[in-house]
Amino acid sequence: MNKICDKIFMPLAIAAFTVSGSAHAQLGASKVATAHAAVRPAAVPRGSKGMLIVTLSVGAKYHVNANNPNDPAYIPTVFTPQPVPGIQFGAAHYPAPKLMKLSYSPKPLLVYTGRVTVSVPFTVTPNARPGMVPLSGTINFQGCDARSCFPPASAPIKAVVLVK
Repeated sequence: MNKICDKIFMPLAIAAFTVSGSAHAQLGASKVATAHAAVRPAAVPRGSKGMLIVTLSVGAKYHVNANNPNDPAYIPTVFTPQPVPGIQFGAAHYPAPKLMKLSYSPKPLLVYTGRVTVSVPFTVTPNARPGMVPLSGTINFQGCDARSCFPPASAPIKAVVLVK
């Protein structure tokens, strides 16, 4: 019976838990960005590697500062994973920024627009407990429009990986 349950219910559980968690980050009355995450692959054997994919979808009228802005006055976009027993996170990989000239800055700024994907590699340790393991963290960013920047914002990120 357990083998039948594993064949039927485990794929359903994986599908249900790999649906990305999402959080909406709003500044004032305008929605600047939404964030969500997914894990690839959905199931990772102990001792193997996976990837946490964090996506920040920036609204059409907005941009966020790059991970390494070219002006120290601007707050960078940064993802910070929450430590999890049995999971070792690597350094986050950020996309290449765009140069954008804005009225409030004497020089073009490094920014992200549209869909911003941050890839965070992780390794499941050999002694990790098997089962569904929640992964979480926070993406911090500063949203701006063509005239000004808003206070810094953050969005919680949640996803789940099946450790085999």
